[in-house]
Amino acid sequence: MRRELSRKPTLANPLPFLRGWSRNPVAVGWPFATSYWTARRLALATLAAAVPGDGHVLELGPGTGPTTQALIELGCPAARIVVVERDGELCRLLERRFAGLCVVQGDALRLREVLGRAGIGRACAVLSGLPMRTVAPADAARCYRDAFRAMPPGGAIIQYTYGFRPSVDPDAGGLKLEATFLGREWRNMPPMAIWRYRLPAHHGNRAGDNAARTMPAGPAHGRAIP
Repeated sequence: MRRELSRKPTLANPLPFLRGWSRNPVAVGWPFATSYWTARRLALATLAAAVPGDGHVLELGPGTGPTTQALIELGCPAARIVVVERDGELCRLLERRFAGLCVVQGDALRLREVLGRAGIGRACAVLSGLPMRTVAPADAARCYRDAFRAMPPGGAIIQYTYGFRPSVDPDAGGLKLEATFLGREWRNMPPMAIWRYRLPAHHGNRAGDNAARTMPAGPAHGRAIP
């Protein structure tokens, strides 16, 4: 699925991201888009954590799509990526920028509801750019619980944050997650920490045992939910 990048870093147009931040600074979290180097590291971590199979790579809060682009350049087809973005302008930009990408407009903190309405089924990995430090712990725990419901056993959430501690408490909502620090990317403003969350092996898939009944298994393409 992966391939090496040969092109030099390029800068995306920051204006759509800044406009999204100005409309809802709490939801966006920081007025700077993810750097090329951070996007690459996040994409590598996500693909390394993906469970083999036919599920989607699920990206929460993609912004203007720097990490989406890195996933594609590293060999993940756009048709296998589902992005959930609440800002309408950013959704339209993502649809124009990436042919075949499934763009779902909605609140990723209510992930089970959003995916169910969009007809999105299995996920093989989840990449979260949501500013979880500004989110109520109960809402963050619900989002993660919904994400694990969409994945088979062994599924992982890759979360990036600007802080020095996990942005989601591993014990939040009774999930008892395993949180692993994967590293910090200093070529980002500000520097970005990357974490991987998994359910413990003995936990099995109890957070996701109802996924097949609550989320249709069929794929969706280019679908936006108002």
